Parts: sequence; structure tokens; C-alpha cells
Amino acid sequence: MIIGGGISGISASLSAAREGSTVCLVESNNELGGSIGENSQMPLDYASSCNDPFFRESGIFEEITTNLRLGNKEGTFTGQARALLNLVKTEPNITTMLGYQCLEVTPNSSEDRIDSCTIIDHLNSCKFLHRAEYFVDCSNGGEFSKLANVPGESGNPANTEPRKTVQNLFKSEVLIEIARSQNNLPFQCPDWINIRWENNLHLSRLSLMKSLEQQLCGFHRLEWISEDSNSPTPHELCWATWDFIKNRSNFKEVSQRLFIKRIITLHPNQSLFRGIGDYILKEEDLVQGNSFEDSVAVSRAPIRAINPCSTSSSKQIVLPDSFEIPLRSLYSPKIKNLLWAGSHASCEAVVSASLAHPPTLSLIGSAAGHCAARCIIDKRLPRTLSKSGHIEKLRRELEKKNHRTGKLLPHDENNLTTTARVYASTIWQDKNLLELMREPGMETDACLVQFPVTSARIDTIKLLIDCHANQRVDARLLEGSAQNPHIQGSCLGTDSFDSGKPGEQWVIFHFNKVIKKNGWYFLELRSNQNFKIIEGVHAPVGHLVQYPRKKCGISIDNPYSEYSVATAFTPHPHRCAIIEIEPSQKSYDASEMIAENSRPTNLPGLWISQPSQFSYPEFVEFHWSNPITISRIDIFFDPSFGYCTPPKPSFSGDEYAISLVKNYRIYFTNKDGKAKLVDEIKENTSAHQVHLFDACTIKSMEIEILSTHGLDRAQVFRVAAYE
Repeated sequence: MIIGGGISGISASLSAAREGSTVCLVESNNELGGSIGENSQMPLDYASSCNDPFFRESGIFEEITTNLRLGNKEGTFTGQARALLNLVKTEPNITTMLGYQCLEVTPNSSEDRIDSCTIIDHLNSCKFLHRAEYFVDCSNGGEFSKLANVPGESGNPANTEPRKTVQNLFKSEVLIEIARSQNNLPFQCPDWINIRWENNLHLSRLSLMKSLEQQLCGFHRLEWISEDSNSPTPHELCWATWDFIKNRSNFKEVSQRLFIKRIITLHPNQSLFRGIGDYILKEEDLVQGNSFEDSVAVSRAPIRAINPCSTSSSKQIVLPDSFEIPLRSLYSPKIKNLLWAGSHASCEAVVSASLAHPPTLSLIGSAAGHCAARCIIDKRLPRTLSKSGHIEKLRRELEKKNHRTGKLLPHDENNLTTTARVYASTIWQDKNLLELMREPGMETDACLVQFPVTSARIDTIKLLIDCHANQRVDARLLEGSAQNPHIQGSCLGTDSFDSGKPGEQWVIFHFNKVIKKNGWYFLELRSNQNFKIIEGVHAPVGHLVQYPRKKCGISIDNPYSEYSVATAFTPHPHRCAIIEIEPSQKSYDASEMIAENSRPTNLPGLWISQPSQFSYPEFVEFHWSNPITISRIDIFFDPSFGYCTPPKPSFSGDEYAISLVKNYRIYFTNKDGKAKLVDEIKENTSAHQVHLFDACTIKSMEIEILSTHGLDRAQVFRVAAYE
């Protein structure tokens, strides 16, 4: 039984159902979505919320975002809820119960398991007793766990600088919609309102002012944060705020014709309840990027600064690297058949706010749902699955679903392609960068060019820029930092260039530096006048340009880098600099497909073909010295990891990631040398495809790429084969 139909509940349901479990998904509202639904309207994602431009979540979250992009033609919250319900309804093992509220939880005689729970239908007030082997709490604020009397913590210790005091903070929150009338509408505050907006936390007041400055009409989120657990009701907060806006604020003159059209009560996204598991995830785990042997999810969510209660993006700070979430934080040691998937998991209060990031919720939910299903199949407890000898298998199973369990992939000892010789029809070369379609980039006085390096030296770097005048451009060659290879680290050398004329021209920088390790490298350009990088459209993975964060409209603080990739909300590859590096780099060899990565880490990590119109197929071949027996093939295509999901529902067209392979064939060659077509896929829309066969003995395998969804080359991250 899954309690809560938000992103975590949807992901948990899909994950458990696909393992063969019969799932009941219970949601108190009449639609799915939770925090990203119309009643809360939290962003589905935060632009540039981490220092890894290729982080993008895969697995079930990739499915969710694809369905939201293609199944919500109107670009509304209503359309979003329908698309989410459609996705859940495709799974025959899921029963969806919308408009049902959990009233009571009944333990077994030993009180170490949940036996059943009582739910009520809001429509006709009918009560039902529901039994389940396992319960996954995806409810808002851990309401289900509180009903079950699960040990936990309440309150939100303030995250202040300097940390001289720790206090419990409580929050009231409401969403209002402001509309415009034809007439002046004066407002007098009701006598029963006992609070004044001016007594609210300064940052909460500032957040509203920024929201009003952007637009007066539309939706605005109001927060009231205090040490008093008797926080104002949503209506008290609403009318106290409206009294301030209409009568005492800087907006009082322009607000005379405005009125509040709708009040939407919100539950604080910062969970006041947090369960106590076998491990409490700490703030230092996030900041230091600590790894866990039982990690089942990884997150790029920012951390709350100043106050963990706050929802304003201005109060978020980007972490130096992604962080891992251990399985030990997702189950209750006391209630043995209860798992958590949400901000009420076992963690500190400030971490709870980070776990509320919707992509993170999806990964936690997927892991919890899978774990519950495996507990039923293997007749084990979650605590047992977190131990050595079991957790490795669990992580490999999740990774086979294209679910990212940690910063480093678990070793896949059963993958047979690692012993094969790999060949490809063609391989992308550096010179192909010069053939990309070109467009001028952002006007700037500084930028950061990122590129992969596999050579032992960098002698010269040549790139195309547009100078506005006779100006000097200074360059620094930087390696990736030890903390995160996607962040610029030590400077390896400097050079400068004086343009003799304005206009588009080649700039050459001389470095003559020995390169000690392969990975991401950066060319930082600065000038006392503006210039434009000439950018290549649809760059190969790993080549991109970053600009100062303010120019990109990024409001989240980042103490580790002043640069960011300009946010793209369409599933296209990044843009890049038109660049030549001497000596040339070899980053896209066919051998990358037998590595364990299925995404860019410290290098692109994929095979890319030469530009092609696919008049003839591009192909890859796997040859084994001795025949192997095979029954399963996993192929990981490129879903364009660099783009960002729009924060609100929006219609983006019937567009799949153009880098996805669309049509392809698989051939086996037996030990006698006879080739056979064993599978042909048309209209593929998934970044991860699993092919199952009757066991057969083969000597080689060929994958023919017939077309993509728009990109003029084939791109494949990984191919794995199993007995």
C-alpha cells in the first residue's frame, strides 16, 4: 500500500508494480501530483540546482517528465494531473484510490508491524479496512507515520549563521491568486485578525515583495514562520498580508483595483515530522558529499540557507556535489513493514527540505517501492536488504532500471560485454565540431568553455569569437576540481589575445601543458569589453559553454562557481564553442559502451558516430573470443542529460529528446557464423531499453542504428548483456 499520490508515491507505485507486486495507491486529493499539483504549485525542478550540468535524473523520473511533456497539450495543472494519472493507469498491478483519507492505523499483536489501516471515501463517507504486507509512507509531512505512532522528531531547528542558538520553528503557508477589477476595492482588515504582516520573518516578507515586483496579478506564496506552534491559519495569514499590501506597502497605490480571487491552503513543504531510521541523514553528509554502501538514490537538490522552513529560491545554496541517500534512512526499525519516501524520512530538518525536491522524491520513491517489492519476494526485511551481501544485489537491480543509486555505479560483474571486442561503423572526431551549425552566443565579458581531454598534452586551443572592437581577451586553462570534476579547479596556464579588428575571428591560445589525468577541462575567457562566443548547435556530449550565473537568470546561490549553463527547457543537446584542441582528443570511441557508466561523469562516456543522414545504418559490433550464452540485452541511449524540466506545466510540443535513437535492429551471429535478426524496434521513445530472449549461444552481436528523433548522428552510452 502506497499512501500519498505525489511524485514519490507515483514513483513508488510504478517501481513496486513492475516487480510484480499488487499495489494500492491512496491519495486524499482527487488528483495526483502532491506538491507539484494545483493546490501547492511547487516547481517540478529548479534551474541550475547543482554543479553537474549532466546530472539529470533518469529511470522513472525520466518517464514522468516525458509523459508530462507529451501528455499535457494544454500546459495546465489539470492536464498535468491527467498525464500523471494516465501513466499510473498503464500499470495493471496498480489500483488508484483518489479522494481517500487514512483515518486509523492498526498494528499487529506485537506492535512491530502495521496490520491494516482504515480509509474513508470523501465522496460518500464510506470506510474501508485495508490490509497490506508492506506500507510505503509518501504522505505529506509523514501523516501516515504519525497515525502509526512511529518514533520521530518534530520541529525545525533553524540553520543560522553563526550558529549560536537552535530553536524550533513552525510555519503557516498559503497560496493566493490576485486578480484585477474595473473598480477600486478598498480593504479593511477584519477584527479577528490578530497578527500583523510586519511581524513576520524578514526573509518571508522579502520573498513576497520580490514576487509582487515580478507580477502583481497571478499566484503568490505567503509564508509565516515563527517559534510559536500556534501559527496563524491560512485565512488569517492571507488577510493580514492583504491588509499590508492594500494599506501600508509600497504597492498600495497600484493595488487599489486588485482583489484576492482564490485562496489555496498549503501544507508546509518542510516536514515537521521526520522518522528515526537506522541512519539519520545529516547536513554534513550533504555538504561533504559522503558516500554510503547502502545508497539507493542520489540527489542534486540545493540546501536551504538561513532557514529550512523557507521555500524561496533566494534562500537555497547549491552544494559542491550531488549527495547520496542510504536505504537505512528510508525504513523504520520499529515498524518492520514501513518505508518512507519523502521529506519525512530519517534526516535532519535542514536535509528534509532538500529531500522535498521533486526529482529527489521520485528517486527515493522508486527505491522504496522496489525495496518493498523485493522484501515480499525474498521474504526479508528492509533492514536485512541494507546489509552487505544483499544491498549490492538491490543496487544492481535498481541500476538495471536506469535508476541512479549513487555517485559511482556498483560493479556489474555479470555483464558479458566487458569481455567483448567492440567495433563501430564510424566515430566522431574533433574536426566534426567545425561542421556544426553556428549561432552567436550570449553577449558577455566572461565565459567558461568546458570540454573533455583524453590526451597527454594541451598545446594550443583555437576557438571562434566575435569581438566588438580591438580588444584584449585573457584566457586561463583550468582542470576540474578534486571535489567535483564539473567545477573548475587549479589553473594550469594563462595566455592572452589582442584582436586587431572587430568582428568574427579565430583566437589562438598557447599553453604547451602536460595533462596528468583525463577528464573535464575549462577555458576561462575574460575581457574588459563584451564579446560573443560563436556557438555550435547540438554539441557532442561534454562540450558546452557556461556564462556568469546572473546573465543566465539563476537566483540560487552557488559559492563554488560563478558560471552556469543557460537553462534549456527543451530536450536538445547543449551548445558548444567552435573549438580546435591540439593535439586532437579521442573521447567517443566504441569501447565506451562496455564501461559501467550510462551517463557523463568525469568524461562523456559514450559512443558517437560521425554526422550521418542514415542513408546507410550506423552500427556497433561486439565479438567474443569464445561463444557466450545470452538471454538479455540492456541498451542505454542518450536522452540529452543537460536540459532542465520546466518548473511549471507548459506545452513544449510533441517532442522527444532528439538525441534518442528512434529505430534500430539487433542481430546475433551464432558459433557457425550465421547471422540472424532477433529484434527490431520502431519508434523508440525510451532512454533505456531491455530486450529479453530465449537463451541462445552467440559469437557476436550487431546493433544497427537506422534513425534518431532528429539528431544527425547515433549516440549510445552503454550496452550490457546477461546470461
